[in-house]
Amino acid sequence: MAQHAGVGEQWDLAGKVAVVTGGSSGIGKAVAEALVQEGARVVVADLQEPTSPELKSSAIVFSKCDVTRAEDIAAAIATAKKKWGRFDIMVNNAGISGGLGFAFPFQQSAAVWRKVVDINLTAVIEGTQQAICAMADNEKGGVVINVSSMGGLLPMPQSPVYAAAKAGVVNFTRSLAAFGKSNGIRVNAICPTFTDTPLVRESPDEVVEGLKRAIGGSLLTPPEVARGVVELATDPGLAGAVMRVTVRGGRDLWQPSTAPSPKSAKSHVAARL
Repeated sequence: MAQHAGVGEQWDLAGKVAVVTGGSSGIGKAVAEALVQEGARVVVADLQEPTSPELKSSAIVFSKCDVTRAEDIAAAIATAKKKWGRFDIMVNNAGISGGLGFAFPFQQSAAVWRKVVDINLTAVIEGTQQAICAMADNEKGGVVINVSSMGGLLPMPQSPVYAAAKAGVVNFTRSLAAFGKSNGIRVNAICPTFTDTPLVRESPDEVVEGLKRAIGGSLLTPPEVARGVVELATDPGLAGAVMRVTVRGGRDLWQPSTAPSPKSAKSHVAARL
């Protein structure tokens, strides 16, 4: 992936309104905090209401959300519009690991691995589609950030279904590059390596230590990932971009070449309705 400096004036987040799924803890919490620091207001869409004092702010409201339910995603977006009269940013962050380990991968029941796909991929597609429809009439467009993983770029023998779902997020996002350029609704993805979140900490100690050794001795922190999300949101030259975040290499970007533009966002909204 080549470095990309971005072009044009920065997309100012001050006054913008975001929905962050899985925003009560981990990366989602750090993203919500970072957006508020940039002047945005945030709907935290999660199953669990945030308890952290950092998320107790007049710029943050909670919407109970199971991302496998399309109506819950719609309700979170509706909360943003009702509370602040606009909706500009969607961060599809909610995810589960399904368990990390080096046992035979399909010792998991079908219900477990299907849930990994439902939350980590299907819900991202649904959230992106709903966000684009809701942003179609925005005068200055909007942005969707899909949280993938380095597991979406590289094989993960310890969790192949997780890797497959996250790889789906990467190519889904890349495939929307031309759409963003022609409609002003940009869709980007971020692929952090293993990060110090509840999702990783729920794994066995020996697995966590193995992950640390594999990536240079330490885990990423959620604020490091959140800084990447802010960069993807504020750089108007990034559409269909994929940001890799690693402990050793920091942040770098893959930016797609121009492809034929699909139909307009309004045409897609009409088709969905």
